[in-house]
Amino acid sequence: MSEQLLALTDVIYDAASGGTSWTAVGRGLESLVNARSASLMAGDFSTGSSEILYHAEIPPAAVAAYQQHYRSVDLWTNRAAKAIVNTPPDRIPKVWTSGHLVPDSEFLRSEFYNDFGRQLGLRYVVGTVVHLGAAGVMPIGLHRPDGMSAFDGEDARRVQAVLPHLKRALQLRHQLRPTQAAAEASRAALDGLPVGAVVVDADAQVVLANLSAEAIAASQGGIQLVQSRGSARGRRLTLIACHAEENARLADLIRATSLRGAAGGVMRAWNQTRMSAVAVFVSPLPCRLAGADAAPAGRVPGRALVLLRDLAAAKDPPAAALLRELFGLTANEAEVARALYGGVTKEAVATARGLRATTIKTQVDAILAKTGAVNLRDLERILGSL
Repeated sequence: MSEQLLALTDVIYDAASGGTSWTAVGRGLESLVNARSASLMAGDFSTGSSEILYHAEIPPAAVAAYQQHYRSVDLWTNRAAKAIVNTPPDRIPKVWTSGHLVPDSEFLRSEFYNDFGRQLGLRYVVGTVVHLGAAGVMPIGLHRPDGMSAFDGEDARRVQAVLPHLKRALQLRHQLRPTQAAAEASRAALDGLPVGAVVVDADAQVVLANLSAEAIAASQGGIQLVQSRGSARGRRLTLIACHAEENARLADLIRATSLRGAAGGVMRAWNQTRMSAVAVFVSPLPCRLAGADAAPAGRVPGRALVLLRDLAAAKDPPAAALLRELFGLTANEAEVARALYGGVTKEAVATARGLRATTIKTQVDAILAKTGAVNLRDLERILGSL
């Protein structure tokens, strides 16, 4: 990875932990591909709970007009969103440039370009839409005006390289937001999180664990804190998963994140009886959360932040985005799974969705296979744990 990309990823994680504004990220993205403007958004657009993180060079009135109307006629962004519908949630989608999703002739005739984009310099674009799991989606677009050259394959590759870090940073930001823990660089901030937070080194040895993490580990769930064997540095704890295959996956995520600059990942860790599980989110550790003696910005080398959520019973069905992230369900499968929650029959779901019973049966079979459920009662237990 080039020095410019490395510097940009440091800024991204610093923004995720509240150490700098997303303006610094946006300007870094523009510089990366010599763009004249950029937009970076995140959230659930279907419910209106979306946020524009960066929109430099686009006036506030234009931002409001986009949210109120032009978002619905934005051919490029809408087609990019459709292009990733069947992309597995853990996979980074392809970055597109002008002319590939929307032919230039169609784009130049569109309402979006003639009434909105032309005067704002949105002639050429490079970007995509990325799944963020429970945090929604992330549309990203970098623009050049008429008179400049179009973006090329090298520009797309540069944006592609930074996407995993943008995705993980926004997911981390979503996890930290409930208690504003990102505003404080201290153990007290981590202790205030409703999720478990564990800072580990490359060998999964614990540097810091908050109160929620200690409680999750003490419950004999899928994740435990065990005393390290043969430690020459005194009593040390190691973060482990109960099952060997899951522990190997956890160790790989931690090493890749702490030593090789990877963006982390998400997994589940089941307890010994496989009756309950912990959701595990591995991310680079932003310096701002590492303590007063850390550097002021970027990531801490050789460290990773592991967030844990004990998957306890819930009254409402889990969000579709979470089901897609954890189990790789398609959009339709996730909605069917949610519709089945609470003991609803397949026949009732078919009637409510206006589909044949055989269609719902096929989707249910796929849901059971992907979630590992043996039947609908077992699926209910799994959904309830989320």
